[in-house]
Amino acid sequence: MLVLRPSSIRPPPPPSMTSPAPKTRSNPLRYRTIPMLFGGVTLFILSGYCTYLYVNLSRPVDHPVPIEASSQSDVSKRYDAIANTFDSSVDWTEKLMGITRLRKKLAKEAKGDVLEVSMGTGRNLKFYDFEFKNGKAEGRVKSFTAIDKSPEMLEIAHEKFTALYPGILGVRWVIGHTAEEGIIPPPPKNVNERSRNKVGEKYDTVVQTMGLCSVGDPVALLKCLGNVVKEEEGRILLLEHGRGRWQWLNGILDKFAEGHAKEFGCWWNRDLSKVVSESGLQLVTLDTWHGGTTYWIELKKPKFEPAKVEVKAIQANQIGTSEPKAVGKKGWW
Repeated sequence: MLVLRPSSIRPPPPPSMTSPAPKTRSNPLRYRTIPMLFGGVTLFILSGYCTYLYVNLSRPVDHPVPIEASSQSDVSKRYDAIANTFDSSVDWTEKLMGITRLRKKLAKEAKGDVLEVSMGTGRNLKFYDFEFKNGKAEGRVKSFTAIDKSPEMLEIAHEKFTALYPGILGVRWVIGHTAEEGIIPPPPKNVNERSRNKVGEKYDTVVQTMGLCSVGDPVALLKCLGNVVKEEEGRILLLEHGRGRWQWLNGILDKFAEGHAKEFGCWWNRDLSKVVSESGLQLVTLDTWHGGTTYWIELKKPKFEPAKVEVKAIQANQIGTSEPKAVGKKGWW
């Protein structure tokens, strides 16, 4: 029989006097407080802006909104007042909406003797492929004539050109209303702006960007451009904005059209498809963006066909000699 002695049995170790501290749970929002704060502020601002838009769009207009150019007030003088701040006010919007990219693409299409009307502050100047751009006579644009009604805008464009191409006299600057008779000169004989004109000749390319919205008679303007561009091979290149393809979108344009016109000098709710149709020019290309409110339009002037002469025989019972009767197609206008 095995007998255990008490001395051979080891007593259990005494309990520790210090118990382990309980683990603290980390704050799940410790590193998210600032992002949540900014997110809340952004959401609040966005909600307020959406509410503001809803209230303004739901508010009925107290007078009919003019859509036709003939019923819209002339706001073109506004450009003199906003000339110095115009670029800074539209820069980010045009870049965000891709308008700057479209300007670049449009200017690259210009060639030969080029005329730009509604020149503005010269936002297309840096995109042209001028013959003198790289010091070599290899560019597509041989001569350039710029026209604008606003002397303040045109002066800024002239300063831009001087900064881009110092010492170059390759651009003529004309102040005046494009549609007025005698304002647009013929192309120059060479790139020197003091050179004589090519009397009787016309331009290879006419460019206008965001101009049909600010003139009093856009149809008359297009007809005028048709008179100064070469028939058939010449091109009129337009980048414009106007009515879109959806009625709700046009409703927004109409609601804010008058305020926008007073602020920026242009009516953005004109029916450009109708304007082009009434001009009598032939449509070559038409592309739209932004719900149909941004237009890329390429036009040409159809070649005029001389009237055909048709002689009808005199009936036996008629007295006198036969006279020719001119029968032919109507002109492009």
